[in-house]
Amino acid sequence: MAFNIFEKIGFVFQSFFSSFMTVELLIIGILLFVFFAINIQKNERIIKLFSVFLYLLFFLLICIFYSDYTVQSVDGVIKYIMNYIYFPSLAMYFVIMVFVTIAMIYTMFSKKMPKWLKWINTSVFSFLYILYIQVIGQVAGGKIYFTTDVAIYKNEVILSLIQVSNILLGIWILFICFYQFYKFCKRKYSEKFDIT
Repeated sequence: MAFNIFEKIGFVFQSFFSSFMTVELLIIGILLFVFFAINIQKNERIIKLFSVFLYLLFFLLICIFYSDYTVQSVDGVIKYIMNYIYFPSLAMYFVIMVFVTIAMIYTMFSKKMPKWLKWINTSVFSFLYILYIQVIGQVAGGKIYFTTDVAIYKNEVILSLIQVSNILLGIWILFICFYQFYKFCKRKYSEKFDIT
């Protein structure tokens, strides 16, 4: 059954007022938005902390009240990640390369990023592109379609190229997370040292 956009918007509004609980959730969502808007306008630390606290509290309450759904969601995400690691898909690999391209553009135009980090990013992204070109060459040579994942699993070269790409990307993401954490801790330590 196909619905036009106005009918779909109508269904969304009906869902907001379908029960007392959905009305409460709508009000809480509006309040969270108001705090977020005030935070943008005022840009005060206490409002930022209170907004973050409210968002975390709201998320935690949803996780507690809908614990079955939360467990199923986490389980589904872990299964999907493990499934992709052991049985990669070309379509998802393409999406990852779009992410890599965006990260590469950001690296090129970033003025705040240190040069050594730009060198690391550029090296990793270039190697990922080399692997991607190899995958595309193998796919084109073997006349494999993006939708037929079974053909990928039979081709050991393509499977290895994708898995090595994923490992390299995972290492790069971990490195960036640790670097951002280090920067955050260093900034907090500097602020504390300046105050005292």
